[in-house]
Amino acid sequence: MKVRVYHSEYGCDTGCCGHTVEMEDGREHFEFTHPYTEDRSKYEEFARDLAESVIRKEWPECIDSIAWDTLEVDYQDVSDS
Repeated sequence: MKVRVYHSEYGCDTGCCGHTVEMEDGREHFEFTHPYTEDRSKYEEFARDLAESVIRKEWPECIDSIAWDTLEVDYQDVSDS
């Protein structure tokens, strides 16, 4: 199953942002979190940790179907701001 982590806003006019973990089947979960570093080499670790944490909490039945070794990070979709 593919998982995507991307920077997004919460609500229409709150001005709050964070990252969404989106499952291939359309399920998604928003977290008010950022990598808190400008070191882009840490973004992959952040995205994986966030995805794994959310999946374990929200959809634990899916955790074993994720191929973590095929993780790809689009650095434009992860943001520290």
